[in-house]
Amino acid sequence: MKYFNAIWITLLVCFILQGDPASGADKSSGHPLLIGYGEGIMQLDEQNHIVWHYQPPDIETVYDAWKLPSGNVLFCHRYGVREVNPDKETVWDYKIPREPGKQEINSCQPLPDGKVLILDCGNQKLLEVDRQQNVTLSIDLPDGGKNVHNRYMQARKTPQGTYLISYRDNKVILELNADGKEVWRFKLNENDRAFTAIRLANGRTLIPCIASYRIIEVDPDGKITWELDKQDELGFELLYPVGVQVRKNGNLVVINSDYHHRKGMNNDIQAFEITRDKQVIWRLKKSDLEEDGKVPVVERGTKMPSHHLLSIQVLGEPVELK
Repeated sequence: MKYFNAIWITLLVCFILQGDPASGADKSSGHPLLIGYGEGIMQLDEQNHIVWHYQPPDIETVYDAWKLPSGNVLFCHRYGVREVNPDKETVWDYKIPREPGKQEINSCQPLPDGKVLILDCGNQKLLEVDRQQNVTLSIDLPDGGKNVHNRYMQARKTPQGTYLISYRDNKVILELNADGKEVWRFKLNENDRAFTAIRLANGRTLIPCIASYRIIEVDPDGKITWELDKQDELGFELLYPVGVQVRKNGNLVVINSDYHHRKGMNNDIQAFEITRDKQVIWRLKKSDLEEDGKVPVVERGTKMPSHHLLSIQVLGEPVELK
């Protein structure tokens, strides 16, 4: 009888420690993260403490941010691409004219050879730039429309050496080779606006769509093989799925951005991790960044703790699927 009671006590303790599965408690611990947001960059530890923060006055709209093996951070902002070291000293700075409505950069990507891929929205070009700021490759992009801000969102160089470009207003993903010739395209629905396109190891392409509140995976024939949308029961509202990184285990870590959203100020779920069978196993809440003695990042414009998240990198995971 004593042995029987001991078993039940052990089970009860385990149940209390693990939490009630029906309560929707997260099943995964936090992640060390690098996050780009509306006015800067922040790095979080596993307990969601902000351990590094960069918010200079000349920076706005950080769509892309990358922690490099050196420990430096490479990021794009509206009028350039910059690399800073952990002491926040600028070690590389690619600038474009500060001309609102005429010039803008929405995307950057560190390449294995040390160059940087830059999406020049104002001049409608895709550039590879070396560390001496020499343009070693320039691709003229098909026209993206009159509105500089709405032409493109992000560009990525694939493992095959091609380039995926997300056209915002044209509602299409184009894949170009180094000569600028189209090798693949995927036409999105009329209410879709793609934020990025990530080429997966299986040859399919993952596409987060911000206006239709969904993430789709498509095969080379254009067939949708997987989809996450607002109809799925996540336990929270799926807003703009912008920054995405695919982990080694296949899970997706997604920014749930409230940029331009009418309920944005009420959004608590800023990011989440989800399995391919659509089980949410981790959440980053806005309240996580504000409570328990944590120092929030306050945006200059809104005077609110930062909630305009755009880019995410799970530190320790391969960056090729981001």
